[in-house]
Amino acid sequence: MFAAEYPLFFRPLTLRRRRQIAACIRAFYLRLYGSHADYRSILGREELRDLFVQAMQGEAVAERDDGLDEGFSAADLADELKIASAFIRQLVADGWLETAEDRVRLVTAYRFTRAGKIFAQALTLAERPRERTRQRNMRSCKNALAAFIDRHDVEDLLDAYEYADRVITDLSEDIELFYELARKILLDAHARGNWEAFVEFIERRFKDEFSPRLVYDNAERHRLDIAALTDRLRELADPEVAAIEADLALHAAWATQVAPEGGAFAWLLERIGEMVDAACRTKQPELFRAMESYIRRHVVLLSQSLFMDAAGAEAQLARLIRALGEMPEPAQARWLETEGARLAPVAVALIDPASLRPKTAAERVRAESVSIVPEITRAERLRQFLNQAEERAFSLSRQEIVDYLAGHMPDAAGVRLSDLPVADAVAALALLRAVEAARDSDELEVERREGEVLDNAVMTGTDYILRRRHVGHG
Repeated sequence: MFAAEYPLFFRPLTLRRRRQIAACIRAFYLRLYGSHADYRSILGREELRDLFVQAMQGEAVAERDDGLDEGFSAADLADELKIASAFIRQLVADGWLETAEDRVRLVTAYRFTRAGKIFAQALTLAERPRERTRQRNMRSCKNALAAFIDRHDVEDLLDAYEYADRVITDLSEDIELFYELARKILLDAHARGNWEAFVEFIERRFKDEFSPRLVYDNAERHRLDIAALTDRLRELADPEVAAIEADLALHAAWATQVAPEGGAFAWLLERIGEMVDAACRTKQPELFRAMESYIRRHVVLLSQSLFMDAAGAEAQLARLIRALGEMPEPAQARWLETEGARLAPVAVALIDPASLRPKTAAERVRAESVSIVPEITRAERLRQFLNQAEERAFSLSRQEIVDYLAGHMPDAAGVRLSDLPVADAVAALALLRAVEAARDSDELEVERREGEVLDNAVMTGTDYILRRRHVGHG
């Protein structure tokens, strides 16, 4: 895009009328590729000019003190039709648009260049984030792997790799959305007392888009399906793998160059699993934390706003806050330090009024019936001591189990449940609670091994691998 033919590709987005130009680019992209696009019609110069005029009417022009409008002459800015024509010439000259002859209608049609289409799509998605389908790339990766199993077409495998490479983008955009909402919507509501944007987000977008994902359409379900499909592909016979490697050498030479000695096919499967696991184990929990932080910050600000409204303009707290805000910064700092020193030793303990109630007649009778505390005999103390010893003998804390599991991990590969000994009661208890303790621990991570059976004297079920958790490990 920065070749000699188009050295100023991004110039239209740096001009004074860049907002109007960006709006025209988005309108043209939606006209060609949007949900309401008419693929049977072709846009000539007049149709494109009319489309640009409609797009410009809703966008303001950036103000400047010098009054100059670089990139356009005074004749170009006479009216909206001439401005739209100037935009078309500018976008064609800088490599965003190109012309093509329509031999049926005998007109010159306009379309995006390859680079122009890519950046027009980016501008459109930035303005219309709801067009992105939930978990689109995750489902597409799963479907492409299933198609590759049925047809053994390497294009399906390469599509699955490309979708997996974009899996994290789905969750990252949601995380950035909540951070952006926390920065903009909440600050605006706190400053102006306008909570309509938050209510609209919760009632519409959160209810329709995010809440279903948290219930059933989540990344974890797709991750397990993708793991099962990759395991099936690893079980292919050697002649089939050799044929796939040959096809990959023809269709994806880059994969054979970056793959290790094990082959491009095994490397692609491993990378797909690593990228999907990384999205589920890092980005999905981060999405939950961002969502929780956004809701919590809103609740705090809303509570403060409601309290200030209920207290009234003449309340002591409201007057104190206004007076403190009007102080100069040095005086404000001195006042806060002085009052903070006074409040430091204060400790307030309030009793819940609901816990204070008079005793009923039956409770008073039972209290009065207790007269003499019975004496505990030596035999009773011995029996209680034996009961406690038996309970402690078969009780292990989670940290003890984690330490026990870590002691049986010789290297970073971890240990399987099927490899743990069951020689005594402590080992059996640790085996039964190993998965639960590892999931609750910050030191270990758990991987379920679908299709691998654990069967010993203590339990029967699916086998697991327990590993030490490392920073950056997906």
